[in-house]
Amino acid sequence: MKRMPEALADGAFDLLILGGGITGAGVALDAVLRGLRVALIDKGDFASGTSSRSSKLIHGGLRYLEQGDFHLVYEALHERGRLLYNAPHLVHPLRFVLPFYEGARVSSWKFRIGLLLYDFLAGTRNIRRSRVITLPNLRREFSALRSEGLRGGAEYFDAQMDDARLCLEVLRTAALHGAIVANYVEAVAFDLSGGLVCGVRAIDHRSGQELSIAAKQVVNATGPWGDAVRRLAGDDGEPLLRPTKGVHLVLPDRGFSAAFLLLHPADGRVFFVLPFGRKTLLGTTDTVWDHAPDKLSVTSEEIEYLLAGFNHYFTPPLSASDVRNSFAGLRPLIRSRPGQPSDLSREFHLHTSPSGLLTAAGGKYTTYRRMAEIITDAVVRRLGLHRPCRTRSFRLDGAPRQPWPQFRTATIHTLTSTCHLTEETAAHLVERYGRRAMEVADYLHRDPALGQRIVADEPDIFAEFAYQRDHEMAVMPADFLLRRTHLGLFHPELLCNPPDFLCMEQKRRPQDRRG
Repeated sequence: MKRMPEALADGAFDLLILGGGITGAGVALDAVLRGLRVALIDKGDFASGTSSRSSKLIHGGLRYLEQGDFHLVYEALHERGRLLYNAPHLVHPLRFVLPFYEGARVSSWKFRIGLLLYDFLAGTRNIRRSRVITLPNLRREFSALRSEGLRGGAEYFDAQMDDARLCLEVLRTAALHGAIVANYVEAVAFDLSGGLVCGVRAIDHRSGQELSIAAKQVVNATGPWGDAVRRLAGDDGEPLLRPTKGVHLVLPDRGFSAAFLLLHPADGRVFFVLPFGRKTLLGTTDTVWDHAPDKLSVTSEEIEYLLAGFNHYFTPPLSASDVRNSFAGLRPLIRSRPGQPSDLSREFHLHTSPSGLLTAAGGKYTTYRRMAEIITDAVVRRLGLHRPCRTRSFRLDGAPRQPWPQFRTATIHTLTSTCHLTEETAAHLVERYGRRAMEVADYLHRDPALGQRIVADEPDIFAEFAYQRDHEMAVMPADFLLRRTHLGLFHPELLCNPPDFLCMEQKRRPQDRRG
């Protein structure tokens, strides 16, 4: 995947996508596989907004059953199954434990019925059936869990993913099939012909170059920035979105063998405790955000709220000093229409502006592929074409051609025996890059020093930075540290003092980087 912004000015595209998050990435892949000439730009790095600030879950949404959103859960569970097949290196099953407490907002019998329905809706794509966990077994496996009022529990399975890397993988796959994608390119104005959008004027923030990008159709997939982009195109209609803010905390590893779905003692809201790498992820909040998306931050009250939920269930308790890092993302949820009983919807909506601009609103990460299918269906109809979707069972670039367990075992063995990597680092490379792991390891033949760990207690090696520079369009230190790796998330001090490798890269190529 090469950064070639000059190619954006090379003739008219069938489709131009604004926004390099997971929705835009999904549309780019779907459209290019249907034979369209596709371009995608993002004013920052790919996945630098909501798509790198999620709960890192691919899930049906057990809690949505309580709201009666059966269709949403059914669709999400089936998309979960597709992603486990299409990207097995980045999406993997995750066991969840649901403890039952006396006097909880949701009684144990309701949870049991919900889990049976969850299994039923997943159908043949179910990972594993849910089951009851007896009280002795629950106490034996999770001794840190609060025992007062505990009456047993249940387990079920969903999936965990690396959100930013999954987004990058979709974009990389689209680029390999002909899409032109570029980060740090911002649309600053729309070009109109007869009142209809026919392209944009953009600025490449790496070189300062002004670009004119012509397109028959433009899709606005900018998430929380969607309404601002609509206004830029001259759409003065009511806002589509009412974003909500989700905060997560990065905690030290608590050694949990499963994730937990819990009810917060203060308000009964669902929150998660998730094993993630060598850390524990705690989240999330869900509060309406009425300010500019670029002003997002985490407050001390939000940290205290999440820690209060954790400390209600687990010992020893944690304090703010135990928090390694925190991050916040905005869910681009649909603003409700007057008269609707619920304030916000997690459903997906495709809006057509008078100018012909298509805007994607709402939805959730798990269903990105289905949303992209709907959007691309609309695009091909508007272009007068009839081309079916091909993404339902289309494996992403890093997915191996052989079954994942066999591939993982064989490739780890090759990396440890031929590249002298530890088994932990070899497994890390395979699970991050899939069948491209050997390409990362090839850098060690050129310079063995690149096999050194970047941080002593993390498996990441310097060869990854070189590969991300050359093949994943990483430009700024945060691109390497926050989205192509988790190093900046787990060790935030690195963002202030980046490793020497990144500092030298910035000095060597202060403008654009061909790679």
